[in-house]
Amino acid sequence: MQQRAVQSMLDFDFICRRDEPSVVAMVYPFTGDHKQKYYWGHKEILIPVYKKMSDAVKNHKDVDVMVNFASLRSAYESTLEVLDFPQIRTVAIIAEGIPENMTRKLIVAADKKGVSIIGPATVGGVKPGCFKIGNTGGMLDNILHSKLYRPGSVAYVSRSGGMSNELNNIVSKATDGVLEGIAIGGDRYPGSTFMDHILRYQADPEAKLIVLLGEVGGTEEYEVCAALKDGRINKPLVAWCIGTCASMFTSEVQFGHAGSCANSDRETASAKNKALREAGAYVPDSFDSLGDLIQQVYAELVKSGRIVPKEEVPPPTVPMDYSWARELGLIRKPASFMTSICDERGQELLYAGMPISEVLNKDVGIGGVVSLLWFQRCLPPYVCKFFEMCLMVTADHGPAVSGAHNTIVCARAGKDLVSSVVSGLLTIG
Repeated sequence: MQQRAVQSMLDFDFICRRDEPSVVAMVYPFTGDHKQKYYWGHKEILIPVYKKMSDAVKNHKDVDVMVNFASLRSAYESTLEVLDFPQIRTVAIIAEGIPENMTRKLIVAADKKGVSIIGPATVGGVKPGCFKIGNTGGMLDNILHSKLYRPGSVAYVSRSGGMSNELNNIVSKATDGVLEGIAIGGDRYPGSTFMDHILRYQADPEAKLIVLLGEVGGTEEYEVCAALKDGRINKPLVAWCIGTCASMFTSEVQFGHAGSCANSDRETASAKNKALREAGAYVPDSFDSLGDLIQQVYAELVKSGRIVPKEEVPPPTVPMDYSWARELGLIRKPASFMTSICDERGQELLYAGMPISEVLNKDVGIGGVVSLLWFQRCLPPYVCKFFEMCLMVTADHGPAVSGAHNTIVCARAGKDLVSSVVSGLLTIG
């Protein structure tokens, strides 16, 4: 049910100072309707879990985004199902490995319904200060380091989810931060394209600088080139296509993503970088200098007054999960109980440091075991024999029950009658 991803989204909401969680419900068809406990800051909240998608949509009419964590075996059917509900406008599909013919059918069906698809094979996207999809941005310390808890002025789009995380880091160091970032996914047929998101950024007055991180394979970057030339994109665009090293190989190389393979010279990263530069985009000489170029363009926009750097706002502190904090060695918890006579933590029981196998092999007897457990060391044989003699004498006290036996012992010890009787009456066992 991707509980860690949901908790990560809730923690992001909290540091963004949202009034209420962005996750309002979950759908899990393998169990009945129930509620799942999560953390909202230091408080615990309950989020409803539904067996059927129809029940979730009916009970939460303001929902318009679905994050689909289903596996590649069921992501197609579950996405088709949600397209039947007009209130859903955006679907993020995380699964990798969905057959290409199914992905193309999903794209056609989504276009007919006016639904935007992010993915498949994506980590998702992030809108700092507002919402993030699943595990986008990594762990909380990385989100804080990349300043994703408040919006900046730079909007980016990439194919790779991992590289989008690197872009968060680069942009946060070179500018006042990320306004929005989307990873469209590494499959050959993504549900949305570079142009879909770049045109949104072009229309967004808060987006002052656009960053495009493409890769070897595909021809979508040429649509961006055409838009730069005809004026549909007139905001500063910094672009780079990774995979220029592919030209060093004697044959075409399939990189990590299904779509990252050049089937012609036009699909190589070098050719696309050249076309983007000629179309008017800012293109660095290598990926290493991408951050420097973004910083340079950003500084020019600030100097010209087109960007007013966003004010830094310290985020609230999110309590760390106890299990994670203990694993990192940041906290310690006193033991609920301690014992100095035996140790059951390892694979073999220890009596005062002596393995139970050694206790049996040495035939230390009952007296030896008593010496180990009571006195935490091996006592001389005559002492162990004395212990065994005491046990033999007191093991069976005849017709006297334990209470009567204690009364007799106390009386023989010289106690008064009342004390002896009370010791017997108060015996437990």
